[in-house]
Amino acid sequence: MEPWSLILVAVSLLLAAGGLIRSHQRAWRALQQRRGQMEPSEYDFRRRQLRRRWQTSAMLGLVGIGMLIGGLLIVRRAAPQLVVVFWLGVMLLVVWIALLAAADIVSTRLYFSRLRRDYVVEQARLQAQLRRMERTRGNGQADDPEAEKSEETGSEES
Repeated sequence: MEPWSLILVAVSLLLAAGGLIRSHQRAWRALQQRRGQMEPSEYDFRRRQLRRRWQTSAMLGLVGIGMLIGGLLIVRRAAPQLVVVFWLGVMLLVVWIALLAAADIVSTRLYFSRLRRDYVVEQARLQAQLRRMERTRGNGQADDPEAEKSEETGSEES
């Protein structure tokens, strides 16, 4: 990679990391303001999610800095062992970022599938309650299916 292109990619990573961290700070403030209006499980999910994303964004910035330093090591013709060890460290950061991203995906999927399951259960409960209410008459008495059958057959026989 050419030195200028390496610098461009590294600076782009640093700018992206800075923008993401600012975005996470705004999200954290909003989360703190809405804390009393949220279920504890939702607050815990959002808090952990922001922590993972903050960590990922900060490490993205470290990768950008690492690219700048690694480029300097190559340009200055540092010892090959040092260059290899340094770039292995940068690669480990990238792997850790990928693992955090995977954890974020799994955590989000689990949280929202549990939320969806709870909503489906609640919907079934409300539908059953609605059917019970529809079966009751205006005076609060449940319909007698046998009486309805005799009324229907009695009116047909006349």
